[in-house]
Amino acid sequence: MSNKRNKSEWELVELPGGFRTSFGYWYTMTTEGIESYVPGLLKLYPVEHLVRIADDWLRSREQLPALVFMLLVYSPLSISITLVLGSAFYLLWRAQLSAFIYPWGHPGIRWICENTLLYIAFIGGLSYDSVALEGWVQLGLSSLEITTLIGSFLLIKTGLISMVLHLLNVRFSSEYSTAITDRVLNMVLIRYGYKEGLLTGNLKTMQDKFIRVANYHQTRKKNKS
Repeated sequence: MSNKRNKSEWELVELPGGFRTSFGYWYTMTTEGIESYVPGLLKLYPVEHLVRIADDWLRSREQLPALVFMLLVYSPLSISITLVLGSAFYLLWRAQLSAFIYPWGHPGIRWICENTLLYIAFIGGLSYDSVALEGWVQLGLSSLEITTLIGSFLLIKTGLISMVLHLLNVRFSSEYSTAITDRVLNMVLIRYGYKEGLLTGNLKTMQDKFIRVANYHQTRKKNKS
């Protein structure tokens, strides 16, 4: 067992069955598996860096929708429209997260996942609304909007909504479906491999096969001529 540390607040432990991080995520992938899946990628990026990227994207399933919902509450939209848009974005982001994973998007996601940003937006918005002077841009939050904001924020940050959705997913998903953690890490490896011009193991095997076939036919043509 190897114990690897990236930062004091984040820890990666590699076990025979995969990676476990201090954020509570489990990946059924090993260092050897990554090397065989995208040969050469670990020469460019440490395994800690790649797994931390996957962790950040997974954390964004709660952090980004919470931030978006706060911005919607602070907007002039009605509370009903805010709830519909906020819920739709939350479900979409959770369900289709792997499709949005790109190397250029990680710095923004890493920044959004900082709890400090969320608490500043949450407390700052409520505080501003209570002290805003006449002539300033007014948020004009109603008691219903404030209650909805606080309740939704607590439900998302405590993980209650996430736990309910996870239980529903376990109950109704196929036993052969891949865990979200592995899907996210898989996409991280593919995207970063593509960025560096590296192919996954399966695609590399297919490419080598095509090259062998092409060379074989070229050799046959030369021999016939």
